[in-house]
Amino acid sequence: MSESIDFGNLDRSARRAGYRDGLLEVFAAIVLSVIALAWLASPPFVGIVSAFIVLYGWKAVEKVKERVTYPRIGYFQERADEPKSTAWGMLAFIVGAFALMVVVVALSGGLSDSAEWRRAAPLVSGLTLAAGFWYAGDHSGLLRHRLISMYSVAGGIALWALGDGASCSGVVWHLTSLAVPLAAIGVWAMLRFIASHPVQAIDG
Repeated sequence: MSESIDFGNLDRSARRAGYRDGLLEVFAAIVLSVIALAWLASPPFVGIVSAFIVLYGWKAVEKVKERVTYPRIGYFQERADEPKSTAWGMLAFIVGAFALMVVVVALSGGLSDSAEWRRAAPLVSGLTLAAGFWYAGDHSGLLRHRLISMYSVAGGIALWALGDGASCSGVVWHLTSLAVPLAAIGVWAMLRFIASHPVQAIDG
């Protein structure tokens, strides 16, 4: 009797190995820091910075992976997700985050109060980033991604509860408070990955 091969399990194992290099956390820390600085300079400028990061950021990550990750564990091309489930899931979460923000603003001071909108902004920031890391946790199977997701939500709630809405500094504080531990976790993970995965020798 021939043994069946669980390609799904092989795919998950290879995918998880690719997340252990810490590059996701380092890249996220850089992105959040840049967005925080752009927000301080001019909030409308955030959209331009974000678009630039989306277009070119992952190319830089791929270049680093070619030098750090692939020589140690081999190349792996992740299969595309089921487009329908992924798209609807992310859309539902984003809509839910904004709906929660509207409800919070309405209950706190009224939809016409701009200070309450600024005060509630960290809630959306916290939930949106939490969704991203929870999604990464589904792919990587790493506990640290789940913990980062929960930390993002907790930070967003805390900054909303403590904020006064006088400025948009709550979002900047949230991005910064997430970027610092992400940088530390990413560097630690990368050093550990390099130490435990020596470069594979090529025969011949």
